[in-house]
Amino acid sequence: MFRVFSCLAAEHDWRLVVLAVLVCFVASIVAVSIFHRAIATRARTRWIWITIAGAAIGYGIWATHFVAMLAYEPGVTTGYGIVLTASSLAAAMLLTSVGFGVAVGPFGRWRAAAGGVIIGGGIASMHYLGMWALEVPGRVSWSADLVLASIILGMCLGYAALAVALSYQGYWGMIAAAVLLTLAIVSHHFTAMGAVQITPDPTLATDTLSLSPTFLALAIAGVALSVLGMSLIGVLADRRLATRTANFEEIISQLSVARQQLEGSQKELQEQKLRLDTAINHMVEGLCMFDADKRLVVCNERYARLYRLPPELLRTGTSHSDIIRHRIVKGILKGDPSEGAAEQFISKLAALPFDVVSSRIDEFADGRLICVTRQPMAGGGWVATHLDVTEQRRSEAKITHMAQHDALTDLPNRVLLRERMEHAIAVTRNGGLDLAVLMLDLDRFKEVNDTLGHPAGDALLRAVAARLRECVTETALIARLGGDEFAVIDYVTNPAVEAAALAENVRKALCEPFDLGDHRVTVGTSIGIAIAPRDGNDSDVILKSADLALYSAKSGGRGAFRFFEPELDQLMHARRNLEREMRDALAGRQFELHYQPFVSPATGKTCGFEALLRWHHPQRGLVLPGEFIPLAEETGLIVPLGEWVLRTACAEAAKWPTDLRIAINLSPAQFRSKELVPVIVGALASSGVAPHRLELEVTETVIMHDSEAVFSALAQLRELGVRIALDDFGTGYSSLSFLQRFSFDKIKIDRSFVNELSSVRVEAHHLARAVVRFAVSLGKTTTAEGVETKEQLDILREEGCAETQGYYFSRPMPASDIPRMLRRDSGAAIRAA
Repeated sequence: MFRVFSCLAAEHDWRLVVLAVLVCFVASIVAVSIFHRAIATRARTRWIWITIAGAAIGYGIWATHFVAMLAYEPGVTTGYGIVLTASSLAAAMLLTSVGFGVAVGPFGRWRAAAGGVIIGGGIASMHYLGMWALEVPGRVSWSADLVLASIILGMCLGYAALAVALSYQGYWGMIAAAVLLTLAIVSHHFTAMGAVQITPDPTLATDTLSLSPTFLALAIAGVALSVLGMSLIGVLADRRLATRTANFEEIISQLSVARQQLEGSQKELQEQKLRLDTAINHMVEGLCMFDADKRLVVCNERYARLYRLPPELLRTGTSHSDIIRHRIVKGILKGDPSEGAAEQFISKLAALPFDVVSSRIDEFADGRLICVTRQPMAGGGWVATHLDVTEQRRSEAKITHMAQHDALTDLPNRVLLRERMEHAIAVTRNGGLDLAVLMLDLDRFKEVNDTLGHPAGDALLRAVAARLRECVTETALIARLGGDEFAVIDYVTNPAVEAAALAENVRKALCEPFDLGDHRVTVGTSIGIAIAPRDGNDSDVILKSADLALYSAKSGGRGAFRFFEPELDQLMHARRNLEREMRDALAGRQFELHYQPFVSPATGKTCGFEALLRWHHPQRGLVLPGEFIPLAEETGLIVPLGEWVLRTACAEAAKWPTDLRIAINLSPAQFRSKELVPVIVGALASSGVAPHRLELEVTETVIMHDSEAVFSALAQLRELGVRIALDDFGTGYSSLSFLQRFSFDKIKIDRSFVNELSSVRVEAHHLARAVVRFAVSLGKTTTAEGVETKEQLDILREEGCAETQGYYFSRPMPASDIPRMLRRDSGAAIRAA
């Protein structure tokens, strides 16, 4: 570096050096300005500006070099070859243009570095070609390290200049980039000048075609001024033109945006108008708008079609009264089509307040119903919608009818019955007429439903409804309350006579056979009668009284009618109390099992015991089964009570000798429960009693309620090994058919036949023996219940009856007495042996 400073200080004219630096800086400013202009343009224009920038900075490099060379005083006469001097200028322009082009090209993050290297190469090419053109009478030698340093300085500072020019395109960015580019050129030149060494040699002569320094200085100064001046003027003019163009383009752009916004607004208005027209004309309702002067503003197509309005009545400004008059006179609305009727209707509408929402229903001549709703507008006038609500009203009426009528028979249901009764009772309070309320319940309907199926049951209910309509007066109301329960209400003046006659007519009508197509059935009915206001002054009380009378009629044997009596209410109250106490008794362990033995008439040995339920009431004392068992079956309490009996009896039987059986009665309600079989299995499992020791007794009544379900359950129990007994044999008409369908293990002859065995009446005695003989002949284990005398026992033994049961042997006993009885039987058996 000492050589560089020495060369610069001793061998250069500082005035020319400063001039060279100034020329270089001006050229750099011009080149950076043009480069920035090239960045702002596109396509072909950019490459034109790149070429101009390269030419400007190339010439600036060349001018800087040769001005600086004029300042160089090597001590010998110098000259320059024309060809190489021109070549150095061309190289500088070409390579710097390429460097600028690379800097703005698609080379990503490395474009500034690549461009700077090329520009540095252009500076080096121009310098060393220019030095090659130097002609001196001497020998030129070079310092390689300074040559390399000069090239690196040009490239690095060229890269820095391009990086700043690309990143900062403002005024200060331009100055900084120009300074860095100036440093790249100047540092390269003077470092390279320090690398050259000229040794004078008088023997060497210079080329006659070389340029003299004076001529070269004039040429450089003239060309530099013209090129840089034209370039600077071009840049300034282009910038001014670009500014005006940009302003003009901005104005054009704003005008274009404004035009587009205007077109968009017009298009949006057109679309909104189209949507509004489409929406209005596709409305379900007819729509019209009238101003404060009652003149038409707008209406849709639905409104015009609805009232068949001609074109002259659809014009804006048409009077509201003219449109209304058209509806009346043309017969569109139902009613008088005269002018007078039209004026009256117009006056009626004029009286409506126009500042509040109003609604009305207009009926058309063709039966349609139109709901007209007026909505007031600010400043006067109104908007009205006209909606066809015909189907809506029909649907509402249908729904109301369905809510108040039975779907199967189309008779009024309980809701409508209660409503009509309230009205009828209000009439009776004013005196004069009484109201008879008949509550009906079909007899044997469940048998028809279970044996013939639900379709037959539904057909029977429809037939009953039709027959009821035929046997009552027009003032009577018939209702179906649910299931096979019906009600009839009618006004009467003499309740005892007229209500009884009505009930008798109904009873006789429903006792006649019903033809159901493939089947012909006979049912009958039970009827309860209550009279208002005598038996109650509201619908709930009257219905309750009639229901109590119906319960009394059914308890009396069915097929009859009963009037309500106050005592029935007392009986029902007592029944409800008994039901409540029975529930408490089940929870409070007030029930107890007693056991009555089965005895073999041949050996006198006990074969087993029948479990019999007893209730020890804390206040009533002993309550007989006949009092609470029917109520338990009606209320469903028999199911948990029966489960308790099964578990308790099996647990007790587990304590007996294994040859003794335990017999338990089952009710119809237990068979309706799906838990019967699992309960029996659980009772056997928990007690450890073998299944063959358990006998379940069923009656005809149990089987007749739901024979298929009962036989299915009995079959499951038979598979478990449980014995099945048919109880009360001989009392029903279907015992033989049941014996054919199911193989019972035991037949229990009803006590009524056993009592007749000791009768003095010969026919009764023979009939009883025949029943016993027939039962024994079936080959089943036969048990006779109700044995009370030795005579009866002897006959049963003679007829071959296997088991007997009755007070002759023992009354039902608590479980604590069974061990003593068994010990006594064992002792008697030992003494007999």
